[in-house]
Amino acid sequence: MLVTSSDTFSNEKGKALHKESCINCHIIEHNNTFYTRNNSRLHNHFDLRKQVSNCVNALNINWFPDKEKSVVNYLNDEYYNF
Repeated sequence: MLVTSSDTFSNEKGKALHKESCINCHIIEHNNTFYTRNNSRLHNHFDLRKQVSNCVNALNINWFPDKEKSVVNYLNDEYYNF
């Protein structure tokens, strides 16, 4: 029997949602350089949550809070480590 943690599932879900909804909107390649650049507006976990929420609202993506949280968790774990 395969056992996975809910965090792993959440991150995979967040990664898939990010790929599906976020990357398509941005022209610039999204990689470590994009997310960790020196002039980033994101300085803490609150900033990250706020930015994801702003994008979801501006683009009318219609995610429930759990999906938004999954994307925030994925981005934080993969790039920011707040």
